[in-house]
Amino acid sequence: MSGGAVDPCPILRTPRLTLEPLRAAHADALYPGLADAELWRYNDGGPPADAGALRERYRRLEARRSPDGRELWLNWVLRRGADCAGFVQATVAADRSGASIAYVVLREFQSAGLATEAAAALMRFLVDVLHVPRLSATVDRRNPASVRVLEKLGFALADAADPENLAYRWAGRVS
Repeated sequence: MSGGAVDPCPILRTPRLTLEPLRAAHADALYPGLADAELWRYNDGGPPADAGALRERYRRLEARRSPDGRELWLNWVLRRGADCAGFVQATVAADRSGASIAYVVLREFQSAGLATEAAAALMRFLVDVLHVPRLSATVDRRNPASVRVLEKLGFALADAADPENLAYRWAGRVS
């Protein structure tokens, strides 16, 4: 990017993962894992209808910005070696005053700490590079694994009034 602007979606690296900016071309590799209905038990919506529908969704996300310009849509694919292991995403206010994060790790890669590792890399980028001061996340209250991820990352429960979801706010530094 010219003029010293920060790329809002660069490649990020962790000890075990490469976080690649999401592209439509990732749909074919991610679709088999995302088609698993069990993966969506605690997530809004459900599996993508097919690889073509997923590809079209990812094509829209490649803009990295909502159509009205009010949000940055930042999405990364988690690569563990050659495998696509899931994704992380951040919806960032255009003025960078806050962001909501989310993560999905495909079932075959779960329980290995990848969600925590990837989300921590995302958070470091948001805070240290984009200078986003407030981070939030929403989790289905029946999903204890995701609650543990958020707590490890320094999030604290902010609102439990919703009968289905818990709202968390980031409460500290990214480790």
